[in-house]
Amino acid sequence: MKTNFFMTENQFYNLYVENKVQFFKAENGCFLLVEDSNFKRIYFIVSNVTELGSFLDYLMNTYEIEITAEIVGKSDYIKDIKKLFVTYGFYEYSSMVRMSRIRKIIDQPNFENIHLLTDSKKEEFQSLYQKYFDKFVERIPSSVEIDEFIESNNAYYFSDNNEIQGFIVFEHLGLTSHLRYWFVHPKYRDKKIGSKLMQLFFNSNESVKRELFWVIESNENAIKRYKHFGFVEEDMHNVILINKNKKYEEPNS
Repeated sequence: MKTNFFMTENQFYNLYVENKVQFFKAENGCFLLVEDSNFKRIYFIVSNVTELGSFLDYLMNTYEIEITAEIVGKSDYIKDIKKLFVTYGFYEYSSMVRMSRIRKIIDQPNFENIHLLTDSKKEEFQSLYQKYFDKFVERIPSSVEIDEFIESNNAYYFSDNNEIQGFIVFEHLGLTSHLRYWFVHPKYRDKKIGSKLMQLFFNSNESVKRELFWVIESNENAIKRYKHFGFVEEDMHNVILINKNKKYEEPNS
């Protein structure tokens, strides 16, 4: 079985009620096209890659809109699936690697100038995603998802002047803490805001034993910095492919 469908039930439900999902069934698999910000994402569940090839051929001859797919897994697992996408006209847009560490100690978080995200800041929060995040790679959250961040207390922002100067979003899944988003506004990147937010992530929830996140594989400086904190690269990758010949560039770098 080959798949890239790792969506939670709640994520799928939100897309379904918003009428953003097209479903296709074949003899040896099924496929979904999910509407995003002026493009579509492919999800597949197949028992052989030949069936996937037939669907990709159909897509390339039917749609002119930008279509992306993410292939997640270990290097050997990804290799043949990626080759198939390339055969049918897709290009590698970017790739990410998962990094993790076992938490050894926990300190009291420093909440100075760090605030929980609230409804009053939602519009400003959302506008930062639209301006500074890459829509193909970084999965810009919908309004409904941001509401869920607020409701579950998963999002924090840094501010000493009533403007969101940086933010962090993470969630706890059992004994694992997963960093979803980490951002510092370009105007404030000399105030060590990123470090203060990351320390919050490192010291949140006493029951956490493992911390993980995804990082762009070409971002060597970030990987080196995370290794300094004790993180290691896993053989777990996320290759982002697109049906147009374009490459990821660090937004507003």
